[in-house]
Amino acid sequence: MNLIEELESNRILMKNNMLVKARYSLSLIENRVFLSMLYKLQKKSDGVLTCSISHSEFKDIIKFKQKNTVKGVLEVLEDLRKKPIYFKEEKKNKKGNLWGAYGFINGYEYDDELGIFNIEASEKIHNLLKEYLKMGYTPVNVQIWLSLNNSYAQRFYDLLRLWSGTKDTINYKLDEIKELLMLEDKYSKYNDFKRRVILPAIKELNETGYFEIDIKENKVGRKVDSIDFYIKDLDKRKYFTKDEIIKEIPGIELEEVAITYDENDCESKEEIIINDKVIIEPEIISDTKENKMEIFIPDESIFTKGTLRRVKMDFKDIDFKNKYMEKAFEDAVMITLDKDDVETIKATSYKFFKGTLDNKIVEYKLEEKEDIDHKREMDMFW
Repeated sequence: MNLIEELESNRILMKNNMLVKARYSLSLIENRVFLSMLYKLQKKSDGVLTCSISHSEFKDIIKFKQKNTVKGVLEVLEDLRKKPIYFKEEKKNKKGNLWGAYGFINGYEYDDELGIFNIEASEKIHNLLKEYLKMGYTPVNVQIWLSLNNSYAQRFYDLLRLWSGTKDTINYKLDEIKELLMLEDKYSKYNDFKRRVILPAIKELNETGYFEIDIKENKVGRKVDSIDFYIKDLDKRKYFTKDEIIKEIPGIELEEVAITYDENDCESKEEIIINDKVIIEPEIISDTKENKMEIFIPDESIFTKGTLRRVKMDFKDIDFKNKYMEKAFEDAVMITLDKDDVETIKATSYKFFKGTLDNKIVEYKLEEKEDIDHKREMDMFW
């Protein structure tokens, strides 16, 4: 399962409303990369400002071949580092507002051995992700959001979703829309702004099948002053607001988890996390030859006979049918083949392959745990 499929699989991002109402201007690709970073950071519960996205994951996010090379990804990250995002906060004395400028990311680095980009978020962005309950949030249905192919549609999704759970008609001043999209100095004629920005965004949102949106222009004199958005939000999911009291936490559905096989006692141990408790469920397996666990390798054809035998010996305790372990395997294979520019992993490449796969297994086991923790948290709020 690639990153976009993973994000699209019943996932939501609880987007702090300060992020929704921020002033910024990003391209379609930059928006997708930023959303992926936000999602990964919100899943993490360790307070670390850094997330890791592999080159193969970036290829899932960025479909344009000239932009999903290592050089192309680095250029996108550099733009995110340089571009500003402006937040508006009410002053503590309630007598005005403060506008603050921050970066989308603080920095980044590329590990050419492992094919991984390590991205450091700004502290402001990180804090907003963690404090969404306190400050209010807009739930972003990632499946819908990633399907959008227009950067203005991405922004209007957020701006309309901000209110669609409580209002059927949402009014925005024309100047406010331009300010949030940082288009104050463009499209001096309203008809140009409507034709180039508003109508394409609304058309794309309607074509998702999750919205029915109409607009009504409100004039002061002969000039359009504001726009009413009549919106039917057809997303059938129930989203909780931060003020609702959750009286019952739904039962947690078990996700696929890695199973470790101990050949010495022929016992499989499955670690299941339920309500923050770790339960080890042993299953005794008969010691007969017929019931002996067969070692599964996702793609045996890429190994020579000798290296395949070694793989099965070294990784006999790893269940590669588990989706996270399969991703670790596929990443290690891709990195090894790309590094040596070969189509088969032979003995000369095996040491590098094994080291890479060991690292990837650790990485994806952590990601699996984060996903389970994140799912449990999301189940509490929608």
